[in-house]
Amino acid sequence: MSGQPAAQLGVLQQAADAETAYGGRTRAWSPLATLWVHLTPGSASYDQADGEAPSRVKTANAAARDHPDAAAGQRLQLEGAPWSVLAVQRPQPGRMLLALQRQS
Repeated sequence: MSGQPAAQLGVLQQAADAETAYGGRTRAWSPLATLWVHLTPGSASYDQADGEAPSRVKTANAAARDHPDAAAGQRLQLEGAPWSVLAVQRPQPGRMLLALQRQS
């Protein structure tokens, strides 16, 4: 067995912001691409805002075939959980590496 993590199917999503009928803002996520990704876990820590319960923050990297529209600020839906895309690197032609973060 190789040291590379198993591939998982994920959905890269982009945000669409809109104004509500009452002047507020809402955000909806729509699919941009379906990708096979190799997820490599990073670190886990806890974050706590004033007066709130602590939340767990996980980081990971996901390697995948390049998608030209992939960008920071999107999210990657994996195993029912949304991961925020913090950065996209393209280390070689046809490949990309997504830096991810998730709060739980």
